[in-house]
Amino acid sequence: MALDACEPAIIRALEKDGWTIHEKPFILRGDDRSRLADFSVQRVADGMLEEIVVVEVKCFANPRRMAQEFYLAVGQYEYYRASLVTENYSFPLYLAMPVEAYTQLAQSRVVDELVRRAEINLLVVDTEVEVVSTWINWNKP
Repeated sequence: MALDACEPAIIRALEKDGWTIHEKPFILRGDDRSRLADFSVQRVADGMLEEIVVVEVKCFANPRRMAQEFYLAVGQYEYYRASLVTENYSFPLYLAMPVEAYTQLAQSRVVDELVRRAEINLLVVDTEVEVVSTWINWNKP
């Protein structure tokens, strides 16, 4: 499993936001072999576990390959989401990326339509200052 260059900054941003690492990597057991999502994080409030989310990080660092990398990331995301369901996990899955990548990807009408149709949960992080910019969650009101 290769570490995406922006992953440490995304983890630090989540920690600043009150999350702690739950599992790294988060193991998904498919029909044929295990797959490794980057990590899961948990949030505890008043001593009680509040939420666990699974995170797959993509930096989209090469602007020339961004569309191709997004295409591959969506397939990986869908595979992981299906694996969570078949393994009876109720944890939401998020595709995490730097704000710069999100800004560029969001300019594409096709990407916007795909994210909405597929209801891809996104975690957008300003990796320069290591702060969570936004959560886009299709599963909650």
